[in-house]
Amino acid sequence: MPQRSFFAMVALMILFVAGNGLHAQNQDDFQKWLKKDQQSFQKFVEEEDRAFADFLKKDWQAFNTRQGIRAFKKPKPATVPTAPKKTVPQPVAPARKPVPLPPAPPKPQPIVPKPPVTTPSLKTVSFDYYSQQVVLPAQKKVKLSISVPLNNRQIANAWLALAAQNNNPLLQQLRSYRQNLALNDWGFVKLVHQAACQLSANEPMDCMLYTWFLLNKLGYNAKLAFRKDRIFLLLPSSDVMYERPFVVINQQKFYFITFNGMPDLTGKILTYRGSYQKAEKPLALAIRRLPHLPQTVEKRVVRFEYDGKSYAVPLQFDGEVVRYFKNYPQTNLKLYFQAPASSYLKYSLLNSLREIVRDKDEWQAANILLRFVQTGFKYQTDDQQFGHEKYMLPDETVYYPSCDCEDRAVLFAYLVRNLLGLEVIGLDYPNHVATAVRFHSEIPGKTIVYQGKRFVICDPTYINADVGMVMPEFKNTAPKIIAY
Repeated sequence: MPQRSFFAMVALMILFVAGNGLHAQNQDDFQKWLKKDQQSFQKFVEEEDRAFADFLKKDWQAFNTRQGIRAFKKPKPATVPTAPKKTVPQPVAPARKPVPLPPAPPKPQPIVPKPPVTTPSLKTVSFDYYSQQVVLPAQKKVKLSISVPLNNRQIANAWLALAAQNNNPLLQQLRSYRQNLALNDWGFVKLVHQAACQLSANEPMDCMLYTWFLLNKLGYNAKLAFRKDRIFLLLPSSDVMYERPFVVINQQKFYFITFNGMPDLTGKILTYRGSYQKAEKPLALAIRRLPHLPQTVEKRVVRFEYDGKSYAVPLQFDGEVVRYFKNYPQTNLKLYFQAPASSYLKYSLLNSLREIVRDKDEWQAANILLRFVQTGFKYQTDDQQFGHEKYMLPDETVYYPSCDCEDRAVLFAYLVRNLLGLEVIGLDYPNHVATAVRFHSEIPGKTIVYQGKRFVICDPTYINADVGMVMPEFKNTAPKIIAY
């Protein structure tokens, strides 16, 4: 009997008892039935885990590890050109309707999820998840009998050892933190991993085994892989994960999940095809909202020039957002174009630039925003700055010393949508990302037609380029459209 149905039946029986005033003997019978059915339910859970452990003892095989997919076919340019100075006739554009400002960011409120219930046998463990304290129920520190060389029988026995604990209070509290902290799948997986490490005394192999166990119990289709001296966590994803190695199992990519750096995959890697019962969920990387963590307000002034005037734009952003996304998997660019900015950055960015573009027409306003992004931020490729590709959200672009083309495109698109109220698409070239804007007036310049609509190319990386200008390298290249 499923757990939810079991508890629903118990609730109905309790209501029946209360409403009909059963005799003491009947109440004794009910208690006997309840105890018996609880035992049956426990037996069901144990059999489910035992069956999976039996499967783990025999069904492992070697898979070919594949290198991660690169996001760009060619390296990005180490330097970017400056547009030639030329007189472009200013179009006659209709007056813009001002876009309402967002409200001022609220004062940070402490996040206090309901503490777990404790008993003499159930204590708590606490740790910091970024700047948020997390308190979880714990019976005792997990200590698994794992030794090298590893084999699948050890892993199967570890599963049984973990399943023998009462994990329901821990799983319930983890779900509660996910909801209270507004974590997406990646943030939740990191929380589960950090909890597993705390509950296993930070022993690396025990931590990875416990993470795998908990993710399966939480419904994720997590798998384990191993070689003779190392354990790896595998997860499928509904979104591509660039530059991350993977194996293909049952025609589905399972990515090697690490939380700092890339895994060492030398040697023979073994994993399995099957899945734990009802653990079917892939990892989703969409960033529909930012995590609800205690905020760390940081400041920066961005300076730029346009049409002979100098501007200084004071900005505030959330340093906690930067920390949270530091090692975020690189995924579809569309998800970054969709992502929000922190309340501090949104308010300071839009409030400051709104005054600069006030009373300007579409062409002038878009050019001012282009110049802000083109010249207010230093250009440097991700390989130069980080040693690997990294797409950035607006808060990250404002924080880091440098940024490259896709970061500028995401920031410019955010500004155009939220300040000018215009439709924007991304343009994905083989080694470059730009944008195109659908204006209300006939703005001159290079255009793209998408879904029957005329978009004018705007390149936030092409220094001093106005609306409609394209880098010489890409004048004859048709980009892929990033719609979101």
